[in-house]
Order: sequence, then C-alpha cells, then structure tokens
Amino acid sequence: MKKTPRFHSIFYTLFFIVLIVHPAVCQTSCRITEASAKEKASAPPSENLVLTFSGDIMAHDINYLMKDYNKIYEDVKELLLSDGLSFTNVEMPVCDELPLSSYPSFNVHSDYLKAAAEAGFDVFSFANNHTNDRQVKGIEGTAKSFAVLHEAFLQEKGRRLYSSGLKAKKEEDLKPVLIEKNGFKILFLALTEILNSHDSSKGLVYYSEPSFAGKKALTEKIRKMRTENPCDLFVISLHVDEKEYGRTVLKAKRNWFKVLAAAGADIVWANHPHVLQGWEIVDIEYEDEHINSLFFPQTEEAENGPPETEKKLPKQPAPKPLKFRKKAFFMYSMGNFISGQRRRPNYKNPQHYWEYTGDSALMQLKFPKGAGFDFANAEVTPVLITAYTGTDGIVVKRLTPEWASALPEPEKSYYLKRRSEERFSRN
Repeated sequence: MKKTPRFHSIFYTLFFIVLIVHPAVCQTSCRITEASAKEKASAPPSENLVLTFSGDIMAHDINYLMKDYNKIYEDVKELLLSDGLSFTNVEMPVCDELPLSSYPSFNVHSDYLKAAAEAGFDVFSFANNHTNDRQVKGIEGTAKSFAVLHEAFLQEKGRRLYSSGLKAKKEEDLKPVLIEKNGFKILFLALTEILNSHDSSKGLVYYSEPSFAGKKALTEKIRKMRTENPCDLFVISLHVDEKEYGRTVLKAKRNWFKVLAAAGADIVWANHPHVLQGWEIVDIEYEDEHINSLFFPQTEEAENGPPETEKKLPKQPAPKPLKFRKKAFFMYSMGNFISGQRRRPNYKNPQHYWEYTGDSALMQLKFPKGAGFDFANAEVTPVLITAYTGTDGIVVKRLTPEWASALPEPEKSYYLKRRSEERFSRN
C-alpha cells in the first residue's frame, strides 16, 4: 500500500512565498537537429506544434500475453503519429533477461516498448513506483532496451526517441533531457515521489523524497536546471505520492504544482492514481529578489578614480522584489493509457470506482504558428479513450458516442455510460 501525503496546505503557502526562484526563460529558437521521420513529419520552424500526453502504459498478464502488441494502438496510432511529440509513462521494467511478470512485480520485454514507439510515442518517462520492481537488473535492462530501440529508430527511421527517469550511476544527480523540435527547445524531466522498493536500486531512479526537505531541494534543482538549460518549455513528469483511485484533486497537490511552476516548470504532467483527474491553465505570481540584479547592476570602477559606491552620493533605498507572472499547464492525473485493471467490465454497475481505471484521455496541446508556447492561445483538446476487451485482447479505443453506439448490448449501454461519466474537464 502507498502512503498518503501528510503535508498541510500551509506548508505550500509558506514554501511558495519564501522560495527564491530564478525565472530564466529563454525564448531563443534553434534549428532541428534530428532527421525527419517517415511516420512523424517534422514541420519547419514556427509551424504549429502539437504535444500529446497520455496516462500510464502498464502490462498485466492479459496485456503482455497478447500475440500482437501493435493491436493495442490501432485506433489511436494516426493521432499519435501526426503530432509533434507524444509523451507516455512506462510503468514497469523492460528487461529481456527477466521473465514476463504481472502485479505486484512487473516486467515486460522490449517488443512491448517497441510497439508503443511504433505507434507514435516519442518521449518516455521511466520514473514511477514500479520502476525498480525487479531491482538493479530490471533497471539496467530497461536502460538497455531503450538504448537499443533508440538506436534502431534513429538508424532505420531517422526518428529520435527520448527518455528520462533512470540513472547510470547512483551518484548521478537529476538531469533533464533537451528536446529540439520544430525550432523550439523543450526541457524534459521525469521523476517519482514514490517507490515500491527501497533497496539499493532506489539510487538508480529519479526519486524525490516527498518531505518538506525533499520538496525544497527539488525546487532548487528545478530552478537551477531552468537557469543552466535555456529553453522555451520545461515539462515535468511527476509520479505523485498520493492515494490511488481518487478522482478529486487535493488542495495540497494544487499548491505543490504551483511551487514547481514558480521554480521553472511550464507543464506538470502527473500520474499514479490510475484514474483521470482534472486539468487547468493556472496563473502563477511570484517574487524573485535575484531579478533585481538585472535592473540594478552593481556599480563598476570608473576609468579614473574610486568606485562609484565610494563616492559621496546619497544612498538609494534598496529596490523591492519585483512580482512576476506566468501561465502554467497542469494535468493532475492522466490515469491509465493501457492496463489489465478493468479486464472484465462491470456491466451491472458502470459507475463503480474500479471502472474508472479503464478510461483515460490523450491530452493534446496545439500551439499556433508564431505564437510560441503561449498557453493563453493554445488549443487544448482532451481525446477520451477507453480500454476495450476484444478478440485480440485489451486494446485502446477512442471513446466516442459513434463507436459505443455500434456495439452490441450490454457493451453499448456500458460504454455510453462510461462516456457520460468521463468528462476530463477543466478545473
């Protein structure tokens, strides 16, 4: 069982006020360094850019025993291949040297990961509570599987894949990956606040202790990352330390995400509850004393004579901290993209809490040409999806009224009800 966070909301309020954050936001574009892919056309700089975010890719036995993993993605593949970047969270080790295994200690082989990449996923988070289910060997196997897949896609398809969340050595610190796409620089970091195993493999995962000290240290690291890595957008994948299956966004969680945004994050994409929660565009206001140095630089020595500060000039009052504003995009929980949790739908009770584990969304953010990453003008489109158990196994379907209405009973009534329940609305 996972521990529920015990922090009071006052912590976040005080923490948010006292943190010293450096908003080093660079709007400089750069040329694309990756080759264009056949499946994913790379648009020229300043064209529209679409980012897609999914929930967890999981693999219970009903999933990894499928004969053809590509079947999972058939109904959403076109959508994933036609965007700019597709982000997903891989919630299990991917180690060919270990046997396939289901809950509570997962493992799949590299062909399961390959199917996700073939379907259009480009950016992978490997930081979550199941990352080290199979200890050090599982983590090393995951890193190896991704490296081989990345090299194959780059050589055979001219398409670059990205990942975050794993360390090569325990002494390494958190390090974001820089993605260059369509003339933009996107910084990406995946980390988890919760682990199922705290053995020696813990040190190989991008893990952040969900304590006051841990959160404070993380915010400082994020601020430093933003300062040292000029970018247009900073995306953080956060596997949150909270109770599973809850559909209500806690106030403490909202405040914590605001702190992360003030530190430098533009998008916080969260997972772990296994069900959808809401999303919102938030206005962030914060103070930063460091920024005053940009407007009130220290005086330098004159060509002839003492420094200006030593001259008998009237003292000026110290400048007050300036207030800064920005917008940030929060996805509080994206649920499951694919899993075996709802392998047998409850046709008699479609509103049972467990039924929500089978529904999710693909969240698409479209940034208009020439506008940069302006959330005020971005088009936000949640595409509702559902896990459907068919002859091929559990596959992902777009949860549309047309699709559900074409099903025989009792499936028709069940999925129409699920459609009415899952709104994934703006908070």
